[in-house]
Amino acid sequence: MPDPELIAQRLARCVELFRDPDAKQVQKAEFRTLLGLLKDQTVVITESAGQLVVNGVAVQGKVGSLVQRIGLHNVGEITIQPHAPPSDVFELLRALSDQPALGTEDIPTRLRQAGVNQVTVAIADFAPPARVSGPTSRAASESDDVLGDLERNPQAPDVSRLLDALVRQVETAFKAGRFEEVLTLIAGISRGHQAVPRGSDARRHYGIAFKRVYTKAMLDRLAHLVSVPKHRSDAILALQRAGAGGVKVLIDLLVAAPTMSERRVLFDALSQMKEGTGQLVQMLDHRQWFVVRNGAELVGELGLEDAVPALARQLEHPDDRVRKAVALALAKIGSGSAAEPLLHALRDRSPEVRMQVALGIGGLKAGALAMPLVVAMEEEQDEAVERELILALGRIASPDAVLALIKVVQPAGRFFGRKPTVLRMAAVEALRLAGTAAAIGTIEGLVADSDAEVKEAAQAALLDLKKRR
Repeated sequence: MPDPELIAQRLARCVELFRDPDAKQVQKAEFRTLLGLLKDQTVVITESAGQLVVNGVAVQGKVGSLVQRIGLHNVGEITIQPHAPPSDVFELLRALSDQPALGTEDIPTRLRQAGVNQVTVAIADFAPPARVSGPTSRAASESDDVLGDLERNPQAPDVSRLLDALVRQVETAFKAGRFEEVLTLIAGISRGHQAVPRGSDARRHYGIAFKRVYTKAMLDRLAHLVSVPKHRSDAILALQRAGAGGVKVLIDLLVAAPTMSERRVLFDALSQMKEGTGQLVQMLDHRQWFVVRNGAELVGELGLEDAVPALARQLEHPDDRVRKAVALALAKIGSGSAAEPLLHALRDRSPEVRMQVALGIGGLKAGALAMPLVVAMEEEQDEAVERELILALGRIASPDAVLALIKVVQPAGRFFGRKPTVLRMAAVEALRLAGTAAAIGTIEGLVADSDAEVKEAAQAALLDLKKRR
């Protein structure tokens, strides 16, 4: 009889492959192997506190991805009958591999609609228990009452007692698998925490409560709920309060996420984290290119200046996709410490990487980058990149940047005594973006330019500037 751990590993592997549209051949081979393991016994799969259990045996192997999918779909139990038809097992794998979304059917409904009868799935008890008489009803009522008391007065004199009662409710609900109730309670505590002034005695009690509830298993479960639309905002709020621990579980999921939609959800969640974001810098030294890219996008979005040295190291990465993300991140950070790495990126062999630098630069904080951009413009051979560098100077709008634009917009130049019209027009647009007195004065002087296109661009720029006043 096959080992439960082997069954779990093969099942996890099949689910992973079903999520990869380019792995059809490997998928078929693994699927046949799995069917062979399922022939002679009933297989019952459950999940308990973040651990997979197969036929009553807790599995220790590498099945984390399967645990994630089970949690994501709120699955409480899977039962596969001996000699289940391949089509039944196929439908199960396909359902587990799909991303849940609002308006879609749950897995039991999908299997019934597909005519599956040898594989059954039961949904976990996510909803709060029904109101019946007896201890269960009293406990649920007590939970509602306590949370209501806390929400009405987050700094109540007996806040320590209220929080202690809620923590016990969280622990009880978690052990019972009532994860929606868990999330409701933790989100309620988190909202109370937000309303309490820093340094207050009440805030200290909230901190103690968070330390009690934020176990590794709890954080894993909360992180999975980020991918469920109706739970997303509360799950993110709860993970924000977890600090570095919340960031870590989201990073782990992001690294494992194979689809763009899943990465986007986790990316958005990480970008809302307020503490522990220093861990994102560690992603920049990961061996897998897409993890480095994701990390670069995140630190750029968050403007983490501490990430500049690690980003600079990745400017030599062999993958253009990584260097593009790194260049854009450095441009978004835009601090003085980023100037030298950005100048290096502006000499990258790939025009797309150089373009990312130009597209990402802008704002007053990028004032230190004006002169590096001017130097890069003089060296740039790609006209499209040069145009974007000119526009970046307009977004910077510092005195040095505007002075450089005034020189660019003048007709005399290196090409047979005149500059290309497309670059002069870009300079007019950049001066419009800058909108300083010197920039406006220069545009006014161009309304009589001998180049009809430059003249027209100057007139349009002045008209737009007048509308903005």
